Amino acid sequence: MERSQLHDFHPQDTGLDRDVQALLSRSRRERRPCERDAFIALLAGVPALRKTPGLPQNKAADFFTTLPLCATEADIALCRAHLKSTYGIHDKESLLNFCDRHFRCQDHYLDFEAVWEGRPLFDAASLNPDAAGFFTQARDFSAQFYPLVGHLGYLAWDISERTGHLRAALACGLLTRKEFDELAEEPIVQAQAFHSWEEYAAGLVCGALYWDFRQGTPLPDLQKAQRLWMDLVRALLANDAAWDSGFWYTPKREKEYRLWPSEMKLYLPNWEGPNGCFVTDRIAVDGCPVGWCYREEPETGFPDSGWRFFAGDESEDYIADIGHTGIFDLNTVCNLDPLVVPLLTAPYRSAFVREDGKFRPEPFELTED
Repeated sequence: MERSQLHDFHPQDTGLDRDVQALLSRSRRERRPCERDAFIALLAGVPALRKTPGLPQNKAADFFTTLPLCATEADIALCRAHLKSTYGIHDKESLLNFCDRHFRCQDHYLDFEAVWEGRPLFDAASLNPDAAGFFTQARDFSAQFYPLVGHLGYLAWDISERTGHLRAALACGLLTRKEFDELAEEPIVQAQAFHSWEEYAAGLVCGALYWDFRQGTPLPDLQKAQRLWMDLVRALLANDAAWDSGFWYTPKREKEYRLWPSEMKLYLPNWEGPNGCFVTDRIAVDGCPVGWCYREEPETGFPDSGWRFFAGDESEDYIADIGHTGIFDLNTVCNLDPLVVPLLTAPYRSAFVREDGKFRPEPFELTED
């Protein structure tokens, strides 16, 4: 979004954004497919560089693409003691609680982004003065990174830290392999929003700086911290056994949908009532804009809003094949085509067609069939 279109956008001029820009200016290595475990290990590349007691250190050639296991009972005890004393993690529940408390920086960023883009998710006036003041400071601190990371914001930081803790918990047996695989699926899917390890590195550094900022770290110390984070991600980007390998894993999906969940913005925070709708693959998969849509009486017994969305060039045979249509949340359609947002409160038996880039109402003429 162009800066002229933004609201309450007042970036702090700390200079922290300039080094991050250099990461995005690097030439990008072409992606190469890899196995799921290797990808999880790569997502945790920065945590892997930390010397965690009981875990193997960076000596093996496949260190960055292998999930470690503690070699001895003594190593297991060392790793568990470290997790408990440093993070209060001693089982699956405490692990999840710790990650949920500390690695939700992307949620904060999305609150800020919504304000900048004129679709606030809550009324800031409802906050008490101290909370409102800190929200404004954090929002303006984060604004310096918005031109660089866009909607991806601090997602890489959250993914990196979460997978790092999952990695350690698996290594010392706090998580079973089944539990680990289940918990790792979310960051794997979230990571699909990134187009390169350079993008991932930039978001990780910005998220780390925001996390430090929230702890009250003053600017001189933030500048020192940035040098450390930059050294870590540059080391991984320069290592052909790590991020410079170009290795990337993409989980299988039923269809190659246009957007992954982590790419979507929240357009309807206060929507009331059912939010299901039908969307053809011409929109959801092929990326066509909505060309025609209508709202009929909803299907009973389902969370159906009554909305049906088409690109407008689907043939009767195409529409008749239910394999070409999916059921989605209305917010998904808003992400695929934000121009539909003002239409969604229209009453049942409404229809709209797109002409010259704008929607106009047209008669609702569907048959009972």
